[in-house]
Amino acid sequence: MADKTLLISDLDGTLLGEDEALVRFADWCQTRRGQLVLAYSSGRFCESVMESIRGTALPEPDFVVGGVGTQLRRFEDCVPIAEWENSPLERWDQARIGTLLESLPELERQPEQFQSARKISYFFRDASTADLMRVRDVLLDAGLRADLLYSSQRDLDIVPAGINKGSAATFLAREVCPGCRRVIVAGDTGNDLMMFLQGFLGVVVANAHRELKELAGERVYVSPYSHADGVLDGIRYWLRRRDAAISAVR
Repeated sequence: MADKTLLISDLDGTLLGEDEALVRFADWCQTRRGQLVLAYSSGRFCESVMESIRGTALPEPDFVVGGVGTQLRRFEDCVPIAEWENSPLERWDQARIGTLLESLPELERQPEQFQSARKISYFFRDASTADLMRVRDVLLDAGLRADLLYSSQRDLDIVPAGINKGSAATFLAREVCPGCRRVIVAGDTGNDLMMFLQGFLGVVVANAHRELKELAGERVYVSPYSHADGVLDGIRYWLRRRDAAISAVR
């Protein structure tokens, strides 16, 4: 994997959302597959991601990070990368969390296809920081450790402490694709935030939520383009920076 780029991109609202832009992204990927390792990072699970690939112009990835980081799979067979998915968890009890949170009527449990042994998801519309702290306190008072991932002012995912899109991306980059010279992450909402806090190069698409756009800086590029056009613009931006650096050295 020497001199390859690992791209880890969110799907819904990032690559998905504009069909013509997605075709342009797919065409570019086709010309670069010798230099590109592609991973999709989604709140959905691998099987659902596969359905999107069959029904759209999405190119086939090498890896899928599903369930907001709780799942890590090789795309070709959707078989779990056991070192990640079977890692021991401290003070995590999915069934008990579900029982405890039944006491909060503002939480609406999402359909079963969005639940797993390592993720429990709710609709929690327009929650404030205080609202989220109240949920956290219920779990802490019960002696449970979990992280709350809130996005789109609607979706609340509760996952084991330390398990998220960012930690999964770091594991993928360091343990599975250690030869990749560059890691670029792309996203649009709050559940992508942790990917941008790992020291990777970042791409925020134009249609992203404000909390991601506020990350703009030395390692995070905010594209003026939306959806897949924004991801492609961001990749080109970082590759131009690389080429300019190489030229300067020469």
